[in-house]
Amino acid sequence: MSLWKVVVSSGLVLVLVLHFSTLPTKAGPGKASKDQEFKYKLDPSWPKNQSIFTGQVYCVGVDDKNGDIYVGQRGTDGQPVIVFGTTGELKRVFKNDSSPISKIHGMRMHHNETDQSSRIWLTDLGDDLSGHTVKRFSPTGKLELVLGTPNQAGTALKPNYQFDQVADLAISDNGEVYVVDGDGGVNNRLLKLDKDFHLKWHIGSIGNLSSQFHIPHSVELDSFGRVWVADRMNGRIQAFDVDNGTFLGQWTSCFQDGQPYSVRLSADKSHFVVAQLNQDKILLIEAPQKSGDIGDCNVKGQIEVTKGSKPHLVAVSQSEGAIYAAELGSHTCQKFVRKFIIPSG
Repeated sequence: MSLWKVVVSSGLVLVLVLHFSTLPTKAGPGKASKDQEFKYKLDPSWPKNQSIFTGQVYCVGVDDKNGDIYVGQRGTDGQPVIVFGTTGELKRVFKNDSSPISKIHGMRMHHNETDQSSRIWLTDLGDDLSGHTVKRFSPTGKLELVLGTPNQAGTALKPNYQFDQVADLAISDNGEVYVVDGDGGVNNRLLKLDKDFHLKWHIGSIGNLSSQFHIPHSVELDSFGRVWVADRMNGRIQAFDVDNGTFLGQWTSCFQDGQPYSVRLSADKSHFVVAQLNQDKILLIEAPQKSGDIGDCNVKGQIEVTKGSKPHLVAVSQSEGAIYAAELGSHTCQKFVRKFIIPSG
């Protein structure tokens, strides 16, 4: 078996190959075999206009139906969301005068198959009149919905939600919303809301035991009935049952050298994409291909970005298979394109 290591530095991509003795197996078109490693390369032409970023870039979301890439920044120009095309062209921006966003953090795109509409969801950490909320916007930046109590950090779940520095969210195909609440606030919890945004269940408190969190920073769903949480300060990823929040297992061995900041599934569902901000690295971790036991953490590749880039949250294009990484240190968003490699021995 071979482990591919991609190093990105000043536009140069280096690929290092470490050989082991395991023989590879064949994979069908667009599929990863059990022994196939994962490799991505930088697309240096994306985006075409880097100068439009005026601050730290926190998050990114992909609208595959319309070919739009939404990038969230905390800039100085009143443009918290910038929209690019898949080839890097600038399409439009959200302005704060019509889209009140204080401190953008997490982002998701959701496409409704019933009415064929796409919506952008984001989390707002700010302490001003719009903060501590989850918000839904139209593709042009019109604010449509607010979950949480603006400018009121807290723990309440009734009659209205109160969040405290709510970090990220995931949305199922049928519109259920999973929220991780607590990027340094009083809450350290995972909540599941139904499609009408009523609370189904919630788990979590601060700590390092199973089903506890210390800054739940990112959340993802798989196709086997699990919800995954990047439990940042505890240096682990935990998995839970989507139906009732039952703890299913955790991974710690992959994160001995750095905390997990993001968790997203690849387009073919073969691996998780996990950013390690302080290590300037993105891990590619094999995803379980059946329900039940999640097994051990198995790193199948990694992307190393330029020192000081600090990759924060990521998004994956379901149509391209590309990874988009929002970077705090470099004040940009980078695109990495998937390549399927079957080692020769």
